[in-house]
Amino acid sequence: GRAAFFPSDETYRTHGGISVRRIIEDIPVDNAVEPIIDALDSRRGVLLASSYEYPGRYTRWDMGFIDPPLSLVSRGRRFQFSALNQRGQVLLPAIADAVCHLPAVVESEVQAGEISGLIALPEGRFPEEQRSKQPSIFSVLRAVIELFASPDDQHLGFYGAFGYDLAFQFEPLRLRLERPADQRDLLLYIPDQLVLVDHRREQAVRHRYDFEVNGASTQGLPREGASQGYVGADQVERACDHEPGEYAAGVRRAREAFKRG
Repeated sequence: GRAAFFPSDETYRTHGGISVRRIIEDIPVDNAVEPIIDALDSRRGVLLASSYEYPGRYTRWDMGFIDPPLSLVSRGRRFQFSALNQRGQVLLPAIADAVCHLPAVVESEVQAGEISGLIALPEGRFPEEQRSKQPSIFSVLRAVIELFASPDDQHLGFYGAFGYDLAFQFEPLRLRLERPADQRDLLLYIPDQLVLVDHRREQAVRHRYDFEVNGASTQGLPREGASQGYVGADQVERACDHEPGEYAAGVRRAREAFKRG
């Protein structure tokens, strides 16, 4: 049967000194994430869900949110935190204190609603087991994760997407293809509300967070975000990633190379 759940309201302190108030409330399991799905056509947010099943593994959790207060975008060695509403403005000073003085950050600038910075280039060679410790955008991520970390909460954190080009922060390879100017290597959000669906227990809950930083609080500030409808492309440059006969020509060239050894 369905597990009983009782709403809770508690406050805890993160490793970085942020005071967090978390309210957890029970919500109906049926259609718990549908409002998020509808909102994502025009609002910022994330939904993590899967219908894939495998013996011994199954789809236990769905989780999602909309209108996060903070975003992190990176491209190459440059990164930018942005406050997406008034609630994000409250958190920016703590983010700045956590990242602007990192040894891995060689340039940083704090403006109204934004923190931008530049990651140092690695110096010398790193052994295989230390590659992830060299300066990279993950140096910044680790600092902010520590800022929000607490043994009292396993769900609050970064949610978003990682791009393939992040691998080049660890491997100094010469790029052959030109990257679009608007390409993002990473886009992550820190939410202040989360919907969590536990399919094993047939339970759904909503976590709502408020934060207090250096005497400033998000309490009472609206959980809002800009709305922008999705607009599809009018046309695409190519209908297929291969022109007619292009793949066969590549196979013929490969066969000749195989003959030569």
